[in-house]
Amino acid sequence: MKQNLPAVLCAALLLAPAVPALAADAAGPRLSELEQKVDALTQEIEKLKLGETAAPQELKPQDGLGPAAAKVYGARPDKLSLGGYGEIVYIGASRRRQDGNPSGAKRQSDLQRLVLYVGHKFNDWLLFNSELEFEHGGSGEGAKIRGEVAVEQAYIEARPWRALGARVGNLLVPLGLINEIHEPTSFHGVQRPNVERSIIPSTWHENGVGVLGDIGPVSYRSYLLSNLSAVASASPAADGFTASGIRGGRTAGSRSPSNDIAWASRVDVTPIPGVTAGAGLYLDRADTGGAASSFPVTLWEAHASADWRGASLRGLYAQTSVGNADALNAAQGFVGNTSVGGRQFGGYAEGAFDVLTLLRDAKGQSLSPFFRYERFDTQWKVPAGFSKNPANSRVEYTLGLTYKPISRLALKLDQQWKLNQARTSVNQWNFGVGYIF
Repeated sequence: MKQNLPAVLCAALLLAPAVPALAADAAGPRLSELEQKVDALTQEIEKLKLGETAAPQELKPQDGLGPAAAKVYGARPDKLSLGGYGEIVYIGASRRRQDGNPSGAKRQSDLQRLVLYVGHKFNDWLLFNSELEFEHGGSGEGAKIRGEVAVEQAYIEARPWRALGARVGNLLVPLGLINEIHEPTSFHGVQRPNVERSIIPSTWHENGVGVLGDIGPVSYRSYLLSNLSAVASASPAADGFTASGIRGGRTAGSRSPSNDIAWASRVDVTPIPGVTAGAGLYLDRADTGGAASSFPVTLWEAHASADWRGASLRGLYAQTSVGNADALNAAQGFVGNTSVGGRQFGGYAEGAFDVLTLLRDAKGQSLSPFFRYERFDTQWKVPAGFSKNPANSRVEYTLGLTYKPISRLALKLDQQWKLNQARTSVNQWNFGVGYIF
């Protein structure tokens, strides 16, 4: 484009004097046409001067990253990339539990997340990307801990070929529909699906190294990662596994146990545009904290999504198994119905439809009613001699609406009906605003 700059300038100079000369001419249509040409040439000159900054960059998911997280991939070489997202929510908990007794739950608003993406593209095949997150307003002072400040990913990527590249650093574990692509404009509902918090402990990231690539309609990611901490004493950054699942075993890259190596991989197939199906697998010998027994972990999941003419469907099913759960209970000091689940499962299905696709010109807006069903149990199977807590066997229904005046901003409203076998669940309605940039 720069080679054409002299020609564009000359053309603009030649046309510019013609405009005032024709002002007195009665040929109004010809004058208007010449003015439009001058305006177009002027805009072209400005674009040549400003380069890529003259036009907004389209944000779209890429390589297991959300639209804003992938912003660095579209940057020019040797340039810094800045992006981010945020969520502010209001949670209106019911005053009654499922069994009719007072819930004691308080309604509250929360600056749930403020996230900054900072990246640098060294050249066409080498880059750095990072995600810095402030949760619940950030950390307090002294004992007044409100939230946290954390690094959720920070990695170097080398991608000399589209079919094969490598990443090293703090990586998002490549499982599920939400863990990698978790920006608020990418999913329906104010809150993320609970199956992808309780069974797949999103947002889940660990230190590691691995490969990724795309071969035709197939994409893959396969990483070697630091271990989970099954026992609280294994890492100062983890609480270990509990009756609520393996979520407490995450170390998030902080002095992560690496006596053994975990392996996580996924494969996705997109046979036609808008339709994707895939599966993920995680294998680990979780850190024992000095316990005599080993605690192997296997987590597998299958997922699918489809979008067609305003309609959207997505679904996921996941299972986790924890070996030697009885010995783990002893190491954690668990008795009775507080046992770690030797087997855990969860799944959900969700459907949505953008009603504004029925209009001829929605001007980039969308309005999508949606419904989601979830079923999960973090104590599906427990060792002999232990009992299950019925509160951990849950069903949830979410009915809501997502409105996007532009693709980067989402206003969400939903009602959640929550049930468990102990009849202690509390329904809630939620309102949230999410954005990316």
